[in-house]
Amino acid sequence: MNGYQTLAYDIIAHEMSRPTIFKDESRLFPDHVPMNLVHRDPQLKSLSRIFKVLLESPGSVAQKVTLVGDVGVGKTAVAKRFGSTMESIAKGRGTDLRYVHVNCYKDRTLFLVVKKVAQQILPSIPDRGFSAQELFESLWKILEEENIYLLLALDEADFLLSVAGEKDAPLYFLSRVADEYINKPQRLSLILITRNLEFLSDLNKSVQSSLLHNVIRFERYTSEQIYDIIRVRGFEALKEGTLGEEVLAMIADISSPQGDARYALELLWRAGKYADAEAAARVLPEHVRKAQLDVSQFPMHIVIELPLHERLFLLSVAKVLKRNRSAYVTMGEVESTYRLLCETNKIEPRKHTQSWEYLQTLKNLGILYTKISGAGFRGKTTLIGLLNLSIEAVEKGLSKLEG
Repeated sequence: MNGYQTLAYDIIAHEMSRPTIFKDESRLFPDHVPMNLVHRDPQLKSLSRIFKVLLESPGSVAQKVTLVGDVGVGKTAVAKRFGSTMESIAKGRGTDLRYVHVNCYKDRTLFLVVKKVAQQILPSIPDRGFSAQELFESLWKILEEENIYLLLALDEADFLLSVAGEKDAPLYFLSRVADEYINKPQRLSLILITRNLEFLSDLNKSVQSSLLHNVIRFERYTSEQIYDIIRVRGFEALKEGTLGEEVLAMIADISSPQGDARYALELLWRAGKYADAEAAARVLPEHVRKAQLDVSQFPMHIVIELPLHERLFLLSVAKVLKRNRSAYVTMGEVESTYRLLCETNKIEPRKHTQSWEYLQTLKNLGILYTKISGAGFRGKTTLIGLLNLSIEAVEKGLSKLEG
């Protein structure tokens, strides 16, 4: 090996051998489907009631349901956990039910959807030289010969409409299969997954009616619900003693405006990576801030261009957070540091009422956030946290204010 290759090998080998706070980081990945779907019992119960007939009377009816909700609210995880569980229960009752999950963002045509299903049911089915309908007919023949029932989930279903010239053809075809095989067992049931129902408004009325018959809604997670989710997943992913309640609460607070558990889990994973990079024994609030900066890509020029006293106020927040090594600071602590900074820089400090105005401005810009104190504080006080930026980024951006 030459010198460059040896150096690369040493770097990689050294990084691979370093200690880590993770025990199974895959538990924080977006494609991980946990056994325990925290705060999604109502949706699982609704799916179970709708598809109960598939187990009690296989082939008697083709069921369809649409799952709707924003990004990161658990639609895909619920569908996958429900589908795999249905497979297991059906097998125990002597029914061969197969769950197939297709992401329509990747497979956007009817042919690609049918091809994906065929590959999962019987990989030996030839897919070249056939139209989508011919391939589906071959697939259906196998379903009948092998007495197989299919539960098909179409994730990001609205992307099936993006192919020029097809309009509602894919969903029309898949939702009306029962019409083609009216005197035979119904072997295809559908789960559609989408962020909103607007795309259905352009479809054939019969397709709309069919797909809107059963709609299960997924509301955004609250801060408390996100806390519960990342607490369960975090303790599965990280070693004991490396994840504190303060960090969990901080991530939940940051993520609550979006109600997006996926975002919260990514913040926790990236924060863990920063802790590893610094050889820290546990995840700290500043690791979360650095992780958030990676995810949000907040435009730093907004901070640099703030009026003088708003910059001083923000720098004061960063300094107190750094000194306390905490997720939140009190208004009193910030104002004390603000006055000290003003004195150091020979600037006349503003009054308390104006400090509150600075806080509101920085909140509106997405730089700071606040919460009311809970246990551990005397009375009610406003706690301030740093949003979308790390302490390091603030200090570096506002370094010229240092006296």
